Amino acid sequence: MLLPERIARMSPTSEASETNVLNGLTMRYATHVAALSFEDMPEAVVEKAKLILRDGVGNEIAASAISEPANRMVSLVEEWGGAPQSTIVGHGSRVPAPHAALVNAMMGHGVELDDAHGSGLIKAGSVLVPSGFAVAELSGATGRDMLTSLVAGYDVAIRVAKAINPGHRQRGYHTSGTVSGIGAAAMCAKLLGCNPEQIASAIGLACMQSAGIQSYLDDPCMAKPFSPGKAAFNGVIAAIMASRGFTGPKKALESREGFFNAFTDNVRLSDLDADLGRHFSIMEVGFKPHSACRYAHGPIDLAQQAYREGVQLGRVRSISVGMSELAIRQASKPVCPNLNAAMGSTQFGVALALEAGSNGLREYWDGYKNPTVHEGAKMIELRPEAAFGLGGRQAKIEIVLNDGRAVAYSSVEPKGEPSNPLSAGDLEAKFFAMATMVVDAAQARRVSDLVMTLESQPKAAVIPKATTVADGPSLRAA
Repeated sequence: MLLPERIARMSPTSEASETNVLNGLTMRYATHVAALSFEDMPEAVVEKAKLILRDGVGNEIAASAISEPANRMVSLVEEWGGAPQSTIVGHGSRVPAPHAALVNAMMGHGVELDDAHGSGLIKAGSVLVPSGFAVAELSGATGRDMLTSLVAGYDVAIRVAKAINPGHRQRGYHTSGTVSGIGAAAMCAKLLGCNPEQIASAIGLACMQSAGIQSYLDDPCMAKPFSPGKAAFNGVIAAIMASRGFTGPKKALESREGFFNAFTDNVRLSDLDADLGRHFSIMEVGFKPHSACRYAHGPIDLAQQAYREGVQLGRVRSISVGMSELAIRQASKPVCPNLNAAMGSTQFGVALALEAGSNGLREYWDGYKNPTVHEGAKMIELRPEAAFGLGGRQAKIEIVLNDGRAVAYSSVEPKGEPSNPLSAGDLEAKFFAMATMVVDAAQARRVSDLVMTLESQPKAAVIPKATTVADGPSLRAA
């Protein structure tokens, strides 16, 4: 049972109601995952699932040529060999399903464009999308199976992530690593045809493997995408084990020695199972328009607005950016020793916006080679805004020009959040911008069309196979 001091009471509740929420929670999630059918999902939910899948596959295609950490791991798993079960995106190599999930998830997180949930502090798509496709190839799942399982996996991952944050993040954990693997296990167990008991075992086995700290923030390196990569590996292997009769702890989330007590200082019970089966958590997820840490998006939006109004980096004397405490902790890197650090840097992102006017993956790829952007990043001061709370995504920016004039902008939510959404056209353009860095327009169109008609596809495996580049992925000319 959850220790009493771990319960975060958002409103007065009785001990009995707390017990009702927690008792059998892992099993309730498993029962929900097993029972969910394609017909249960409203059209808007199915559409959102397809958009997330296309977004995730687009990230992976781009990263198959660009992400050094992911491609180092590709070399390793190809060297290891093994059963040719699932496809490595872009490369076309077939490797054991957990290994395909590992490298494809590293790609999914490797270009900082994966979908994100605000209060949950989780980018579940970089884990669930590659995990699901890896297991769909193994199981022969249909497109409808894939869509339904993805929605079910999000229901688990987002609810857990919301309930344990920001305390989980304050301990130094990377929710995309620690929690996404739990959702992936539930999703993949469903794809493998598991019953509720087996799905609960898969969740339990994933909880036992949960890991991921953010020490890469203190020492920029290649490790950040390894966290979602390992989560995908963990989720897939947990599901496969459970499908073969390997039992796991079916009270792993809520028990005294379970996940909640181990990984956070408090749990908001109201986030765990309210309207489970009626409200689909996937609808709370936002898309990233910029190839950057989500916390950097608000300031980047504002810098791009300034650029459109004639403010360019060469005309700037100083820049001050107001952000929440956690936003600064997460995304302050005035000096960027590699491309991954640049994509995680508010300072670099703002300087790039004022130099190039855009912050897509191509702009980061080219901008990282531009000394002017690096020098511009060094002049940008980040200051905490108490009014934004611990982890708010509001932003302010004040730019002083060389002639002494000052301009200021502010925002409440970055673009791409459900409350400030990207349009269908924006999301399609984002996919093509990513995919055509590596494949031609015709192949990108084929992948997009397959994903957006996935409910009609007899085999979900058609998607990863369609991403293969004949001579191996490489960056195409702009």
